[in-house]
Amino acid sequence: MSIHILSANGLVQDLASDRVTPQQQAVYLILNFCVWIVPSYLYLFPAPTTTEVQSFFWSVWLIEMFLLVLICITGVNSCLRKCRIDPRKNFFVDFTCLSIPVAITTLIVIWGVFHLLTTLPAWLLVQGAVSDDSLWWLPWLQSSRIYDVMRLLASVGVVFIMFLRIGEHMERLSRIRESANPGVQPTPASGRG
Repeated sequence: MSIHILSANGLVQDLASDRVTPQQQAVYLILNFCVWIVPSYLYLFPAPTTTEVQSFFWSVWLIEMFLLVLICITGVNSCLRKCRIDPRKNFFVDFTCLSIPVAITTLIVIWGVFHLLTTLPAWLLVQGAVSDDSLWWLPWLQSSRIYDVMRLLASVGVVFIMFLRIGEHMERLSRIRESANPGVQPTPASGRG
């Protein structure tokens, strides 16, 4: 049995069949830390760039923090509700394991698009491959405020899309478990019942 780094669909099948061993669960947990730590230390998740520290920087930073906390609380609870078959046993394992392929693919797409829109044109400008006049349609290269708002949207968007995707996979996993065990009754997310 292998670790599904990019395939959430294959992982759903393994989780539904109870084929993910405790050692593999530990690998998924370790990968969860690495998938966020490594890009952060490589500066693939950029920091705000505005020099207006007193006003704009703090307002963007606080809005981003508030939205991320709100999305995380709402997202985890939504995923918990979608884990209908024995959530006491399955929720943490399913959530931890599914977050790896979902996080990796979502981070690559969202931050890849972000860097294609920001870093690549800036690099081309520095290399002299394009002129200042040809980049008028990229206002975020001319304003740190617009760049920081784009960065906020990418950061918040990654987390929002991740919870949506994990929730969809957990819903599918619950349906598979229900169909495989018709006698099993869904358990309320609170764990009572």
